Amino acid sequence: MQILFWMPAVIIILLVAAFRHVYRENEEYRRRNTQTRQELRSVKYRLDQINPDQQNEAMKREETEEKLRGYLNLLDTLINTIPNPIYFKDEYGIYRGCNKAFASRILGIPRVEIIGSRSQDLSDQIPSELATLYQQNERKMLLKGGVQSFEAEVPCSGGIRREFLFSIATVNHDDGHGLGSVGVMLDLTEKNRATRDRLQKEKLQGVLETAGAVCHEMNQPLQTILGHTELSLAGISPDNPAYLSLTKISKQIDRMAEITHKLQCMTHYETMDYDSKTKIIDIHKASSL
Repeated sequence: MQILFWMPAVIIILLVAAFRHVYRENEEYRRRNTQTRQELRSVKYRLDQINPDQQNEAMKREETEEKLRGYLNLLDTLINTIPNPIYFKDEYGIYRGCNKAFASRILGIPRVEIIGSRSQDLSDQIPSELATLYQQNERKMLLKGGVQSFEAEVPCSGGIRREFLFSIATVNHDDGHGLGSVGVMLDLTEKNRATRDRLQKEKLQGVLETAGAVCHEMNQPLQTILGHTELSLAGISPDNPAYLSLTKISKQIDRMAEITHKLQCMTHYETMDYDSKTKIIDIHKASSL
């Protein structure tokens, strides 16, 4: 009976103890929750102060990137607008860029196939001797600095060979360390052809003046010799031993007359080998006869 009497009290005590424990736990939770909320508000306040700076920095970075993209697009447009073939190589001789004129007119392949390759890798487009010439002049440029120039005949797309002046210059960091090189090609085909034509005309003019003088000076002696030969032939018998000699002389005079006539009818400059070191005018090919 006594145990049963104390049972409700024990239960109440246990419930009170449990309640107190729960209450304390709840109070501790509320306290921690309040503290956490205060800390979160403090963190949020600090973040609100930081975020504008980060946003401004992000906006500036985006503006800078946009300006850089615009500058690169403008630079690419300008390079591709230039009619001269242009290419860029790094310090290891690898193509890192080129304009459309170089890709289409010179190599005849897309730019993506050029970038990342060396001249030796493009053997179908660049002959080995031309690739070697590139390397030699690039070495000179790296050793001497400045701009190096050389001329070379280049097989262009479509199988056409044209003459170009290459101008190669180093590209350096601000500290002077070499980044690579840039090459610009100038088509000299028409200019060189015009120069050769002019030189040919000048040579032909000199030959014609000399030939005219020779013909003028030789005609009178030839006419005199021919006249005396014909008189001598008319005055002797064909049986005379001198008749054969005079006939041969007459034929050679006719031949000389033919040569002087060809000299007067030369229309272009043409030479032939006289010996291993000397060339002479090829009268027969240079004449229009």
